[in-house]
Amino acid sequence: MKQIISGILFCLIILTGCKNGHENHEATSDSYYTCPMHPSVVSSTPGACPVCNMSLIKVEKKENQHAGQQGNFISIDNLKQELAGIKTDTVRLRIIASAPTIIGTVAIDEEQVKTISSRAKGRVDKLFIKTTGAFLKSGSPLYSIYSEQLQSDKKEYLSLLEKLKPTNTTTELTKELVNAAKNKLLLWGLTEKQISELQASGKSSPLITFYSPEAGYLTEVNIIEGMYVEEGSPLVKITSLNQVWVEAQLYSNEVSGIKESKTFQVFSESNPEETYKGSLAYNNPIVEEGKRVHLVKIRVNNSGGKLIPGTLVSVIPEKSFANVLAVPKSAVLLEKMKTVWVLAHDNTFEQRMVETGAENNYWIEILSGLKEGEIVVTDGAYLISSEFILKSGTGQRHEH
Repeated sequence: MKQIISGILFCLIILTGCKNGHENHEATSDSYYTCPMHPSVVSSTPGACPVCNMSLIKVEKKENQHAGQQGNFISIDNLKQELAGIKTDTVRLRIIASAPTIIGTVAIDEEQVKTISSRAKGRVDKLFIKTTGAFLKSGSPLYSIYSEQLQSDKKEYLSLLEKLKPTNTTTELTKELVNAAKNKLLLWGLTEKQISELQASGKSSPLITFYSPEAGYLTEVNIIEGMYVEEGSPLVKITSLNQVWVEAQLYSNEVSGIKESKTFQVFSESNPEETYKGSLAYNNPIVEEGKRVHLVKIRVNNSGGKLIPGTLVSVIPEKSFANVLAVPKSAVLLEKMKTVWVLAHDNTFEQRMVETGAENNYWIEILSGLKEGEIVVTDGAYLISSEFILKSGTGQRHEH
C-alpha cells in the first residue's frame, strides 16, 4: 500500500514539474528584455543596457495590427504625439552642395577700416569716445582740440568778413581772400555748418570739435584727454561691418576643390535659414610657413550686420550646389541601417529604409526610399522606434 501511494505522489511531482517547465518556456518565448533608449538591444534575461547602462525592461510580444502589410507600422494618437514632441516635415527638393564644407572665420575687411588723423597740431581737451566697440553714426562728435593755428585762421576769416559788410568798400580781391580763408578752414576739417555758426556769431571759440566722417564701429583709440598731438597723428580707427571677410585655411588636398570657384555661399549657425553670398578676394598661392595650409579670403556683403567678426561660419563653393530630394538630418535614424519614419495615414507611421547621398549641417540627400511630398518625422523618431519595439517586439520588425 505504501509503495502504491509513493508511486502516485512521484507521478504527480513529475507532471507538475513538466507543466511548470512548459509555462516557463511559453513565458520566455512570448517576452524579452530590451532598452527603451536603444531598442536594438535585446536579451532573454534581465540586465543592464551595454550602451547606456539603463535597466532592461520586460516586453510582452504582441501581434502587430499591421502585420498583413509590408513594412513596420505603428499607430500613435494625437495626445501621445504631442507629449512626445513629434514633429514632421515634407520631403522636397532642396539645394545641397556635393563639395565638402569649409570652416571659416568672419574677420574685419581691411578696406573698410577708416583711420582718422589729427588735422592740426594742438591739445586734445575733450574726448567724446573712449571705449572701443561702440557704434558711431556719421557726424558723431569725436574730440575737441585747442590749436593756435586753427585759432589764427578763424580770426583771419572773421576779419575778412568784416570787410564785406555794406559800410565798407568791397573789392573783388576782398571776396577772393574771404573764399580762400573759408577753403582753408574746410581743409582743416571744419564743416559747412561750423563755418556758418562762426560767421553768425562773429566770435572764435578756443576749441574746435571734429566729427566722424562716416558710420562704423570704434575699433581703436590712440588718444586721451590732455594729450598733445601733431598734425597727421593717428587718433582713432572706425570700421564699417557692411562688408566683411571670411578667412578660411585649406589643406593642400582641399585647394583643388575651390580652385575654379569665384563665388561662395556662407552659412552661419546663428542664422541657419539665411544664406550669404561671397566672392573670392584673396587666394594665397604660397603655403603658410610652418602651417601647411593655404589662406583664402572671401568678401561677403553684410549690410544687415549679422555676421560678427570672430564667429565661425561654413563656406561652400557655389558651383557644387545641386537641387536634390532632401530631408532634415534629424529625420534619418542610424541604426543597423538608415531608416526614417513616414506618416502613412492619419496617426499611423511606417518605418522605411532609405539610401542617402550628399549632406550639410542641416539637410541630407535622399537617393531612394522616399518620394517628393511624403511627410517624415524629424523630431521624436527614436521615440517612435522604441514605442514600436515595446508594442510589437523585435520579431515583428521587417529589415529589408
